[in-house]
Amino acid sequence: MAFGLTGCSASNDLVENDPFEKINRRVHSFNLVLDRSILRPAALTYVSVVDQDIQNVVSNVSDNLSTPGDVANNILQGDLESAVKNSLKFVINSTIGLGGLAKPAEQFGINGKGGDFGQTLHVWGVPEGPFIVVPAFGPSTGRDAVGILGDLSLDPVGPLMSEQARVFSFGIRAADVLGKRGNYSTSLDSILYGSADSYEQMKIIYLQARRFELDGTQEDDYFDPYEEIFNEN
Repeated sequence: MAFGLTGCSASNDLVENDPFEKINRRVHSFNLVLDRSILRPAALTYVSVVDQDIQNVVSNVSDNLSTPGDVANNILQGDLESAVKNSLKFVINSTIGLGGLAKPAEQFGINGKGGDFGQTLHVWGVPEGPFIVVPAFGPSTGRDAVGILGDLSLDPVGPLMSEQARVFSFGIRAADVLGKRGNYSTSLDSILYGSADSYEQMKIIYLQARRFELDGTQEDDYFDPYEEIFNEN
């Protein structure tokens, strides 16, 4: 898996948008310790022990669990077409697909746009805000940090789950994160541990990729490892 910065030239803007750099660098260092001591070893163990087919099933179920949140954000963004498609996708994959173990909706061509609350705030005209590194989560912005909190409260299915179901949901999502961290370890390790300044590299990749995503101008061959790991869509 290769990654790169394609069609990007916004580094000057990134510097101006980082007024909390000293604090961010400290949080980044803390996150590196968490990654090096906990997340990375667990992820590498997970991908070495768990068969790829099972990892794919876990990813499918995780994606299905995130779909109701997509629907909520689709509605808030006024994208009713995606809201309908994602609702059908969730029903089909939850029934015919046995709780999301498989994705029959894709075979029917039913798949709406994913969405998160940070994206919703962007559609509403909320400015990006300063660059922020969130403990345990990683790179973000003021707007997207609020979006993280919004997404936690925008799951319409979560409140209907039993306690056991919520624990299962959390376990599936956590396993999916481990799988992605492990499978993209080469690219991520080159950024986090192979860069002269991993903080600056992380900031540039995240901000440029996120801006391209929100503006709809991201090129097809652009790979953002942070989006692959932390974006549930």
